[in-house]
Amino acid sequence: MKKIISFMFFLFLLGSSIACNLTSVTTGTVSTMDTITTTTLETTVTSTLDLSGADVLAYSSNSANEFTDISSSVSKWNDGQETTLKINVDDLQTFQTFYGTGAALTYSGAYVINQSPSRNEIINYLFSESGLNIQLVRLTIGASDFVTSEVGHYTYDDTVGNVADPTLEQFTLQKDQIILDILQEALSINPNIVFIAAPWSAPAWMKTNKSLYGGVLKTDYYSAYADYLVRYLTEMDNLGVHIRYLSIQNEPYYAPGNYPGMTWTIDTTKIFIRDFLGPKLITSGLNTGLMIWDHNTVDNSGTLIDFPVRVLRNAETASYVTAIGVHCYSGDEFDMADYLDYLHENNPETEVFMTECTAVTAYKNIESNMEWSVRRMYLEAYNRYASGTTYWNMALDPNGQTHLGGCDTCTGLISVPLDGQTGFTLEADGYITGHFSKDIKSGAKKIYVKVNNTSVLATGFVDNEGKITLVVFNDGAERSTSIIWRNSTFTITLPKSSLITITWNKPL
Repeated sequence: MKKIISFMFFLFLLGSSIACNLTSVTTGTVSTMDTITTTTLETTVTSTLDLSGADVLAYSSNSANEFTDISSSVSKWNDGQETTLKINVDDLQTFQTFYGTGAALTYSGAYVINQSPSRNEIINYLFSESGLNIQLVRLTIGASDFVTSEVGHYTYDDTVGNVADPTLEQFTLQKDQIILDILQEALSINPNIVFIAAPWSAPAWMKTNKSLYGGVLKTDYYSAYADYLVRYLTEMDNLGVHIRYLSIQNEPYYAPGNYPGMTWTIDTTKIFIRDFLGPKLITSGLNTGLMIWDHNTVDNSGTLIDFPVRVLRNAETASYVTAIGVHCYSGDEFDMADYLDYLHENNPETEVFMTECTAVTAYKNIESNMEWSVRRMYLEAYNRYASGTTYWNMALDPNGQTHLGGCDTCTGLISVPLDGQTGFTLEADGYITGHFSKDIKSGAKKIYVKVNNTSVLATGFVDNEGKITLVVFNDGAERSTSIIWRNSTFTITLPKSSLITITWNKPL
C-alpha cells in the first residue's frame, strides 16, 4: 500500500462539504395522517401514511460515546417545531445499490484474531447484527504486506527455483487456511457477505523479473495467469466463499520493493481482460464481475488519473468490467469528489467501490478521523454513487506491527492484543463502519438527502422492507435539526462532533 498516509488526517481542518446536486420532486400536505399526492404524466395517485407508528431511533458516536442511543432527543412527527438547520429526505428518488461496508481480512488480521483468547467473541462482534454487522469483505489473492514474518510473502503457485508451472499443478490455498477458517465462521453468522478479491502479484515465475516484488506479467503467461485467477475463484466458490468482484490488480501504478506487487498499463489491462481473463471467466460459469483500477484519485501533480475511463473506452474490454475500485491515499476531499463525479459522468453504468483506506496509529482523535473519512470515503462518496466501502485491515495489533514490509503504522477496525490478553478495542475506522453496517442492509438503495448547512453532512438509504436510514456527521457544536420527509417533520439534537445514525420504517 502506498505510503503517503501520514499527511491525510490534517485534512480535517478543511471545513466545507460538497452538496449533492440533485433536486426534490415530492409535493403534498402535512398532518398526522400524512397525505402525499404524486403526479405522473398519466395519472395522479394519492396515498396516506399513518406516522403514528413510525418511531424514529437514533444513536451517535464520538470520543465520549460508542453507538450511544440518543432516541430521546427525537421529537414526535409534526410537533410544530422547526429549526434553521434542515435535512430534506426523499425516498422516492433512488440511486445506486448499496452493498455494504467493511474491511479487508488480510493474513495479519486473521492471525491476530486467531491467536486471541477472545477469538470467537471477536468474530461474532465483527459479523453479527449485534456487533458491527460487516457485510462487505475484501480479500487478498496471495500475500500483501500484511502477513507475518513466519509465513512470508507468497502466492498460490510458488515453485522452487521459479520453475514454470503453466498447468498450475502446484496451486494450493493452504497458506490461507486461517483466513478460510474465519470466513467459514463469518458466513455461518451472515451468509450474505459480499466479497471483493484483489491480487498483489502473480507467481514470480510468471513475471519479467522472476520476483514477487515489482516487475510486470510476461505476455507469454497472460493465459496461465488468467487460469490462476479463475482457479482461485473456483476453489473459493467450492468452499462456499463466492467472490462477487475480482479486481485485476491492487494499485497497478505502484510496485513496491518490500512486499508483493506488479504494474499494469492501460493497454496491457485492456488486452488481458479482453483476450484472456474475460472470456475464461465467462466460460467458467462463475457469477463474478471484474473490477479495474483499485488505486488512487490523482497523481503527484494533482491531475485526475484517467486509467479506468480509458480502459473502458474499449468496448470489448468494457463488456467484462462491472466495477471500479478507488483508494484514498492521494489528493484531498475535493479531488475525491471530482474523481467520483468524473467516473460517473464517463461510465454511469459501472459500479464504484471505495476499496481501501486506513487510519494510522499516530492519530487517535476519533472526531478528526471520522471527519476525514466521512468527507472522502463515506458520506460524500455515497452521495457520488459509491456502492460500498472497505477499509484496509479488519483487525490488527494495537501498534500495527504485524506485517512484513509496507505500512508500519496502519490500524484496523479493531485492535487485538498479542500478549494473551482477552478482548479488543474499537478503532476510529470501526466506529464509522458500524454507523453504516449496523442498519443499512446490503441491497438497499441510496436516496435523495440534502442538507442546508455545510457543517453537517448526510446521506441516506432505503431497503426492500421500507426501512429508511440516514447517516449524519455533525462537524462542531451541538445542533438541532429538522428532518423533512414526505412533507412531515421531526427534530433531533445532533451531539457535538459526532456521527449519527437515524432510522425509521415507512408505514405500510
